[in-house]
Amino acid sequence: MIYHLNLREVTYALSEALDYVGVDDTLHGKRVAFMAAEVAKCLNWSQERIDYIIMAGMLHDCGVSSTDVHTHLVTELDWDNSQVHCLRGAKLLSETDLYQQFENIILYHHSHWNSLPDYLTEQEKEETNLIYLVDRLDAVRAQLGDQSPQQRQQILQTLTKHSGEMFSPKLVQILNTLGLVDYFWFTLELDPLTSYLNEWIALGQEEALPYTQLKNLAIMFAHIVDAKSEFTTEHTYGVAALARFIAARYGLNEVEQNKVELAAFFHDLGKLRVPDAILHKKGPLSEEERFHMNRHGFDSSIILRKIKGFQEIARIASLHHETLDGKGYPYHLTEKDIPLEARIVTTADIFQALVQNRPYRAGLSAEVSLEIVTQMRDEHKLDPLLVAILRDHLQDAYLYATHPEIYI
Repeated sequence: MIYHLNLREVTYALSEALDYVGVDDTLHGKRVAFMAAEVAKCLNWSQERIDYIIMAGMLHDCGVSSTDVHTHLVTELDWDNSQVHCLRGAKLLSETDLYQQFENIILYHHSHWNSLPDYLTEQEKEETNLIYLVDRLDAVRAQLGDQSPQQRQQILQTLTKHSGEMFSPKLVQILNTLGLVDYFWFTLELDPLTSYLNEWIALGQEEALPYTQLKNLAIMFAHIVDAKSEFTTEHTYGVAALARFIAARYGLNEVEQNKVELAAFFHDLGKLRVPDAILHKKGPLSEEERFHMNRHGFDSSIILRKIKGFQEIARIASLHHETLDGKGYPYHLTEKDIPLEARIVTTADIFQALVQNRPYRAGLSAEVSLEIVTQMRDEHKLDPLLVAILRDHLQDAYLYATHPEIYI
């Protein structure tokens, strides 16, 4: 099956997910994209190259899944461990067909101007350093809060001190000129920034993508989410593999199986907004911590609904904590309102979480996990037909949940 998607729209949605890592600041990637584009315009770059730098700006932090790492990146000008997320981000992009062209620019976007490797072209050096420059501007801006003209000048002076070492002198000069104009700073706010990027997205063309490419993209999203915690590594893979297995045994056709698999890959996107301390906590969550955790299905939907044609996938993904008795979250739906595809993802999510190691316990055996989901069936939380598939194919289900790399 062929899917028709606007890659600008998809990238914007990915940027939303990445920016959720900031928890309270969800515009960093978008601000970097805007500022880089405005500098590029002053340099009379071609529209194709400007489009490229906007995409790079939104993707530049794809190697960041931890709120702790994000805090360092936006509060320190030159953080010692910044290269870790550059390496990780570049690897993710190199493994994703649609984004391989951004590998080098992301790999070096925290490298100093005077230490960029010779094998990069002059154009690549300029592009990656531009992302670095405006990224660091946003970091200094975040430290100072609301910008008065004096604070704006302080930001620019801080960056100018490192001209020739950290940053290209030509790029710094352009940024200093651009920084004298009020609209540049005004557009960093939510409404004008959203409008700016929405206008850019509207000019994008839909591309015909086979399911294999879309799945490859979904796997990139999954890697970013699972890197949030060592205890969720491979969780999304396991849920996706098991969900597809259940869907096939239920008798869904290939198109329907694809839909279930995609929703499973995307289901935990909203967890990027959950602070690390909550995900890593070994004891019971407080009421406030539970509130943060319980909204992640909703946040997954908010991200995915930004992609035209993904509304149904967004809904399925957002319902993976709903239960038939109406006591799930975040919508508290009852049986009649929960579609089959969402029930499949829910069943796969619960079983996979049971057999996987977690902060508070070791992974359970297939048999013990089946007992738990059977009890949930008896409590009218899970679909009996789906639990029956787990029961009838228990060892296969266990392998799909614990060794998804065999099947994906």
